[in-house]
Amino acid sequence: MHQYFKYDFEIDVCIIGGSIAGNYLACLLAEQNVRCCVIEEHEILGLPFQCAGIISQKILNLAPFPKSIILNRVKTAKIVAPNNQSIELSGKENPVIIDRIEFDKYFGLKAQEMGAKYYLGEKYVSHWGLPHDKILIKTSKHDIVAKIIVGADGPFSKVAKRYGIKNAMIPAVQARVKYNYDLNKTAMYFDQRWKELFGYIVPEGNNNVCRIGLATSSHPNKAFSTFLKKIEVDSSQIISKQGGALPFGYPKRFAFKNAVLLGDSACMVKATTGGGIVMLVSAAKILASVIDKSLKKNDFSQHYFRKNYEKPIKCSLGIELKLHFLIRLILMELKSEDFNRFFRMYLNSKDLHEIVKNYADMDFPLKLVGKLLLNREFMQIVFQLIIRNLSIIPKIIKIFIS
Repeated sequence: MHQYFKYDFEIDVCIIGGSIAGNYLACLLAEQNVRCCVIEEHEILGLPFQCAGIISQKILNLAPFPKSIILNRVKTAKIVAPNNQSIELSGKENPVIIDRIEFDKYFGLKAQEMGAKYYLGEKYVSHWGLPHDKILIKTSKHDIVAKIIVGADGPFSKVAKRYGIKNAMIPAVQARVKYNYDLNKTAMYFDQRWKELFGYIVPEGNNNVCRIGLATSSHPNKAFSTFLKKIEVDSSQIISKQGGALPFGYPKRFAFKNAVLLGDSACMVKATTGGGIVMLVSAAKILASVIDKSLKKNDFSQHYFRKNYEKPIKCSLGIELKLHFLIRLILMELKSEDFNRFFRMYLNSKDLHEIVKNYADMDFPLKLVGKLLLNREFMQIVFQLIIRNLSIIPKIIKIFIS
């Protein structure tokens, strides 16, 4: 069949990227007896470590994992305005802080135990079409024939680039720091100097170590130094430092002929927090079923993947991710006095306390926003903000029509 093409082996699904997106999908596919392999450019699963590692407790039901991977749980989020005024929010989330390296390793090893093949220290180069509705995937070490390629290779996805997809990126900086902080509380510091994401403090557990970081398109290292000074951290307290990038936007195109994208490569990231594990795990469950059916139908067309994967994701997770992006656009326009007004309003309103307590959700904000839209005082402030920043209106319209 492939006498005109040299290749090393043939497989049903080739996943590019051995982080949580690729590893979890590999688990689901191997569980369905789908022949799959994972190509990961790093020699060790879980590295490099580039994540705050705070996830809502939904993950415990979506993708169960050993309790030993959980380092801490937090009950309260401290929100700090540029002028240091703060409020504390608590709801039903009780998010977990995980050992992200062990989290990725767990699902990678589990996938291998179920039959998925892993090729570590190997880079994806490119791929192109073959006769009989297959593709040839070239890596730094192998030529692989497959029916489907999955781009789960992170924010700078080479698979996405192959299809002309290039997401906006926000540089991120994080450090593990010796820092005595309340174990039950995480903190978010808002400032125009790092407006694309708040500065955060995430306590790991009883070791007096916190993950501290931020993301911004404007001089990230300088902004990070400023943030550390603001919270009174000096260089002697830094254990290790990490850098990376966050996709900035929401999913647009991620289904093609013989190919799909998952996770950061598809911009399945919450613009409000920079997190995306719950989103990508939810998407992986849908994708695994779609891939299984496509193999049985022998249908790997763009139409099939757009109808059965891209469209359902856009109509569910995509709506929530658009809302996250809309919230971020509004937050980016807030000035110190705007935060003060919101804080005063929240502190003086029993209704808002109840709304946040009952409907706050760090992954799916649609219900919370729906309730807030019914609050007259809240909407007055939002309306005044939009009127003052009319340039945001075309951006809002673009989100809803895309």
